[in-house]
Amino acid sequence: MYFGGDVYSSVDPFATALGYADGKVSFIGSDEAAKALDPEAIDLGEDFLTPGFVHAGLIVDDSAPSAADLYAQGFTHVHAIGTAEAVSRFAADAPEALSIVDYPQLDSGSAGTRRASITAADLLGLEKLPALSLFILVASDDQLTEVLETLRADAAHAQRHGYRLRLDFSVPDEQVQALGRSGIAITLDPARRQPSAQLLAAGAQVSFSHSETSPWAGVRDAVVGDGGIGARAAFNAATRFAHRAAGNPEGGVLAPGADADIVRWKVERLVVQVADPRVAAWSTDPRSGTPGLPELSPDVALPTRVEL
Repeated sequence: MYFGGDVYSSVDPFATALGYADGKVSFIGSDEAAKALDPEAIDLGEDFLTPGFVHAGLIVDDSAPSAADLYAQGFTHVHAIGTAEAVSRFAADAPEALSIVDYPQLDSGSAGTRRASITAADLLGLEKLPALSLFILVASDDQLTEVLETLRADAAHAQRHGYRLRLDFSVPDEQVQALGRSGIAITLDPARRQPSAQLLAAGAQVSFSHSETSPWAGVRDAVVGDGGIGARAAFNAATRFAHRAAGNPEGGVLAPGADADIVRWKVERLVVQVADPRVAAWSTDPRSGTPGLPELSPDVALPTRVEL
């Protein structure tokens, strides 16, 4: 049981305490209630508790950060893409608390697997779409056009099996509506110029990969960059939406009965940020009833992880 901090939870935007048992959140509420339930509750010292971040599209190669480094930065889930051997080595070296969702390269040895990855060029050479959850690596706008045309021919199959797109480029505005209509989850790097607000408005299912080490840096890029989305939407893309893309619609929240996927942060202060095309508006007014998030202005230090 923890008290004396702030808890990011939609079930109680004013929660200051959290308890968990047997891997599940058991309590979210006030300090007084927490200490009544457990007199030995641990004081958070005004630290901030959130669900863990998801790296929703890590290419596992020689340049990839280690699993231990990602966990230390606040990632608790990684969707790992690469050869079967590389993904296996990455998972073997991961801390026990880091969950790995593997997408090994699609090949003749992939029969019977539930998930795989494939380049756009290889997908376009297939005669038939595979009946598994497929992560398609798209390197350019031209490739995206061809991939969407291919998937449109059997959109129900792609949606039923949970196909995904990893877009390794800045999405042009003219592709926004097509991505929204496709019903296919997309993963992109917010450090690139991305039309995130337009994509979300079009109904696209957006999650984040991260070229920067800190997951909060990615959230900040989505908030204060060209994307122009609110901090809550950016945080959801880095947590809840990534779980949904991997077929886990219940993940990425702190609520009684949910997985105790909890990360503790040292923060400067919590605010409510609203996206505006002209200015990023920050408010500390608790009457909004919206859970606060760390202020992500460029001149404010990013949150740092603290061991629970």
